[in-house]
Amino acid sequence: MKQIFVCVIAFWMSFAACAMKLEVHGKTLYATGPVENDLKEFQEAIDQPGVDQVVFVNSPGGDLWTGLNIGRLIAERGLHTVIAGHCLSACSIMFMGGKERSFSDAFGPAMTFIGIHGAHNKDTKQVSSYVQPQIFAFYKQHMSTQFNPVVMNTALYEMDDAGAMLHVFDPVRTPKHPPYHCKSSQSLRKDCTEFKDFDALSLGIVTTPKLTSIDLPNGYKEMPKILGKDLTQAITDPASYFDHLGAQKCSSEACRKLITDFVGNKEHKALAIAVSSSGLGTTSNRASLVQAFVGALYACNHPKNQAPRLCETQYVNGYDIRDWYVTGAVSHEQALAKLATPSEKFYANEQYGGGMTTAKGPRTQKVHDITPQSLDGIQTVNTQELAQALKSSQPPVVIDVWAGVNDAIPGAVTLLNGGLAFDDATTEQAYEARFAGLLKLLSPDPAKPLVFYCMSRDCWLSVNAALRAKKLGYTQVGWYRGGMESWKSADLPLASVVARAVAY
Repeated sequence: MKQIFVCVIAFWMSFAACAMKLEVHGKTLYATGPVENDLKEFQEAIDQPGVDQVVFVNSPGGDLWTGLNIGRLIAERGLHTVIAGHCLSACSIMFMGGKERSFSDAFGPAMTFIGIHGAHNKDTKQVSSYVQPQIFAFYKQHMSTQFNPVVMNTALYEMDDAGAMLHVFDPVRTPKHPPYHCKSSQSLRKDCTEFKDFDALSLGIVTTPKLTSIDLPNGYKEMPKILGKDLTQAITDPASYFDHLGAQKCSSEACRKLITDFVGNKEHKALAIAVSSSGLGTTSNRASLVQAFVGALYACNHPKNQAPRLCETQYVNGYDIRDWYVTGAVSHEQALAKLATPSEKFYANEQYGGGMTTAKGPRTQKVHDITPQSLDGIQTVNTQELAQALKSSQPPVVIDVWAGVNDAIPGAVTLLNGGLAFDDATTEQAYEARFAGLLKLLSPDPAKPLVFYCMSRDCWLSVNAALRAKKLGYTQVGWYRGGMESWKSADLPLASVVARAVAY
């Protein structure tokens, strides 16, 4: 039998293998991670005396048949189920087996949701529509009289690819965030279908609007982390830190007031300072640590009525990250010292595909798609050529416009959200102005070689950025088509992401 998956691995998570981690604490079984052949282990766990509740913690889903069998087992035992964080695809099936079902308060509201979609083939990623009736019947049984065939038909059958998903949120903390369905992983949020008259309770997904209070075991709590780095060092003397910051970086009362207000603001919050001038930027009450980090950097990069500037985030939720930029620079030096020219020109098939694809301008939609093999007026750089260039006495400026894997190519600078493009003319014009200002700071000489990269040959972000740089007058623009996937495939050294600029 073909192995059918309903598994979506979220970009911010990584697992050594596709299998669930299961632990029983008191009367509660905690389950996290992807779903594989976990039925036997799951049954042994709930057979322990007194277990009456299963908490699913940040699971991307996985094997359909395991999910259905575990969902049925949960229903037979009359267990209660709880979502802590996100519970997607096969996880949602298991969750729906619960006699009583609820969201928890273990994670922030933006990070707490259930994701429902149909099945796809593990290897080809093609939608397996012949399997959907079994999933449909399971949801119908457990949603009972609240089952909505229109919504569920949309979730299970309106799928262009394996990334299609119905997102349903905690109705208590996000009452104005309606369920929405995207037909594809490529869908823009504005193109997804909203179900404004429904929520998790009215759809029968949860049986109570009340949040279940959960104190997660240590192994299930997420270590605070940004761009692959753990947050471990707290600001030891916050009062002195903020006093010193005001004296060093503020030349106006407005700036000092920004610091005063920041101290009392809600988490998640962050503060960034300008690298070579006075001034700073803050943000607060964001949905995640990463959003706070990026938001503070953006606020600092783009002061009102002033030219863009490079900045460094120093403070996130009380954590001190001032040394990140120093240790990041060291990691690049060490990785460049280890860098050797690989034996082959191409890795991870970077030279193939996209022969019929052209780039007439920046792409605003479906940016995760096969790219052309070449771009007019821009040099396509292969893995061997980039390694050789970085080892030379006059290396190019290499710009990462992705930063999605928490690692960077040695010597690269990161321009977060630097590969976007917009259909709306006003938004596009404002974005290009910010991009141009930051690019001038990252690569001041328009005659110096400049190379952009992102995830892989299936990423238009670096195409967009290269096209923009050429339009702005840079005369030696290069494009590393293979991106991080090819660099890693060549087993070349990696360095830390060092982000001082955010374009959007």
